[in-house]
Amino acid sequence: MVTLMPTSLHTFFVYVFFGYFFIFPLVYLCLKVFEITHPKQRMSMYMVALIVPFAAFFLYHTVLTTQCRTGYYPAGPFWQLFDLFCRAGDMAIRFLGPILVLLIVLGLLKAAGSTLYLGRLHASALNPSAEQSLRVDTIMKKYCDRWQMSVPKVVFTGRKGFVAFAGGLFRPVVVVSLPLLEQLSDTEIEGVLLHELIHVRRGDTLSGWLFHLARDLMFFSPFSTILLDRYLLERERLCDQEAVAAMGRTKTYAATLLKSWRIVVEQKDVSPGVAAGFVGKKQHMEERIHSLLAADVVENKLPQVLFLTLMFSVTTFTVLYLGYIC
Repeated sequence: MVTLMPTSLHTFFVYVFFGYFFIFPLVYLCLKVFEITHPKQRMSMYMVALIVPFAAFFLYHTVLTTQCRTGYYPAGPFWQLFDLFCRAGDMAIRFLGPILVLLIVLGLLKAAGSTLYLGRLHASALNPSAEQSLRVDTIMKKYCDRWQMSVPKVVFTGRKGFVAFAGGLFRPVVVVSLPLLEQLSDTEIEGVLLHELIHVRRGDTLSGWLFHLARDLMFFSPFSTILLDRYLLERERLCDQEAVAAMGRTKTYAATLLKSWRIVVEQKDVSPGVAAGFVGKKQHMEERIHSLLAADVVENKLPQVLFLTLMFSVTTFTVLYLGYIC
């Protein structure tokens, strides 16, 4: 087994930079050719595309061997290209190294800041009326019993700018804006809370923080930002889809989503960091509502075996391609 050495860090830039140039169009081609429209499968493809170049760097310095360490180098003009990549990677990592360390520290501070933010919300939490508390508790218990999960803590706050969001890394809580909650009916509240429960059940707050951290470390490639943005959109679409399946009211849920967006659209956004909210990104709103209302369009989902084979092939081809470059 090869041990990761500081002198090998130059390959991080090479693998990420060229890895995204390969896997980004490959994933979009697969989605187009196989006409994959189901949010869960699209989300998985974007997730693979986001992390594979990063993972390849560790694979080739732990269980696999880079081409330069085998002693077999390309001949002719390919050697000059191979040497150019190594030199470019070495120059890039000398500049990017301190920035990457800083980004890791900032990512950890972001998580700590989010924890403190949730602590402040909890400390200043409002006490809802008995009727409001009963409405929320009944909905939470109903679906938590159905999914056999523990009921997450609900924090009521007087802050505006959001309707509700799930936050926290290891013990997620659901934060609800009490002033905005008063503007929703029982059915609308059910849709909002159900969406947040799905985020909690799926562990989206922790995975979201990890993917944002990975994107930050690969900031020098614009493809990482695009892939993360598409991943987050499909994650919200999947939560919407699961919420509608649980409620059985597509149009009502879509109307709640639109109403919630209209309530907060002119208010300042709240960005607690490690959070997944009902409204989500405003630029994704149109696609989410269109997806919900397109009831006559059947989401194309590949058979599981074929889809797993496709993801394995995309991953393998990308890792092998990167191993040939450096």
